[in-house]
Amino acid sequence: MRLKIASDKIQMFSYFAGLCFLGSVALYFPFAYLQNRSVSYLDALFTSVSAVCVTGLTVIDMNRYSTFGLICIMLLIELGGMGVISFIAIAVAVPKRRVSLVNRMVIRDFFVDEVESEPRRIVRAIVLLTIVIESFASIFLFIGFRQAGSRRPVLDAVFHSVSAFCNAGFSTYQNSLIQFRFNYLVIIPILFLIVTGGIGFLVMTDLAGFFMNRSRKISFHSRFVLLFTSLLIAISALVFFVTESDYSYAGFPLSNKILSAIFQGVTPRTAGFEIVPQASYSLFSQLFTMILMFIGGSPGSIAGGIKTTTFFIVLIYALRGNVEKNGLNVLGRNIDTSLVDKSFTIFSKSLLIILLSIGALLLTEARHVAAGKYSVFALMYECISAFGTVGLSLGVTSELTSWGKIVIIATMFIGRTGIVAMALGFSSTQKDRFVDYPSAKVIVG
Repeated sequence: MRLKIASDKIQMFSYFAGLCFLGSVALYFPFAYLQNRSVSYLDALFTSVSAVCVTGLTVIDMNRYSTFGLICIMLLIELGGMGVISFIAIAVAVPKRRVSLVNRMVIRDFFVDEVESEPRRIVRAIVLLTIVIESFASIFLFIGFRQAGSRRPVLDAVFHSVSAFCNAGFSTYQNSLIQFRFNYLVIIPILFLIVTGGIGFLVMTDLAGFFMNRSRKISFHSRFVLLFTSLLIAISALVFFVTESDYSYAGFPLSNKILSAIFQGVTPRTAGFEIVPQASYSLFSQLFTMILMFIGGSPGSIAGGIKTTTFFIVLIYALRGNVEKNGLNVLGRNIDTSLVDKSFTIFSKSLLIILLSIGALLLTEARHVAAGKYSVFALMYECISAFGTVGLSLGVTSELTSWGKIVIIATMFIGRTGIVAMALGFSSTQKDRFVDYPSAKVIVG
């Protein structure tokens, strides 16, 4: 059993690594850039990993890419954003091939029900749902970009639709969506795509079935996700509105202050678009943004981070303590002890990875920090953004040393694939123990 799970994880890592390599080769060609001006392979690899890991950090000015280069990035975002599902689709597409236990576990994370019966139908449904949502949003984005005077409204619309739904944060414009921050036909569809791409496929299909009267009630998972996602967005928007109204939002009309606060409350949870430069926010807002980047989206979605459910289970357990012996009671239901343990495992390992990444950057960027080129806070922001596959930055990315870029590349890759690996096979990989070790007492706290 251990060997089977390890094999499937290696296959998944190989899928992402192979896609990153192919993307780096494509983006290394001179015709991927205007005037055929190529870049170094490391920069091409950085962009490729960022796209496949749906992060959005980039060391190359987006205005330098040709139409071919932008299409390559868009395809990498789609294949990377749908990476786990694409991997499973390839695995189950082979006729008469049995769907492995771990593959069923991965699909179950996207669609809890019916996994045992029709996994192939579920994968097709996810792909179809993605195409429908992205195509629908592209229509409104096309109108918005054309009215804004875009020279390539079709490419802009499709690119941003894919990037937003996959929570990638890549834009065809170097300054992201700042020039469109008062354009509701652009910003509102982007918000819709970020939220739908971040709540998970199970929740979307659950809601569709509920409103179409095909199911009588919404599952507990969907209610849990919708409640805490709405709560998180509302609290975040309120925080940014209060702290930034007289700061980075100063001079904005009231309606634009509200929209900007909502957008900033949504985009750090792995989307990475910005309509107000991150460097213009107050230090408190930047710290709060880092917390949102660490949390990320919801399970079974394209978004990164530790996931909303993981965060709230840890938060509720931390506030209430070990009140119940058999788990944690939430919203009239019992969260099993194994899920609480799994949440704490993901939370603690994620913190450890981020700390290691920050430590590595402090070594590679020591001279720049000492020279005052950027602060330790900015490097922390960069690491959390990379791990959460967000893409927001305080202007550090393009200034990193070669070793610093390698650290961020590794952090993005681990942030995209590591969470999935941590979420799978915790109990299955462990052998049954017939002998327990003697109990021991250690003083803590």
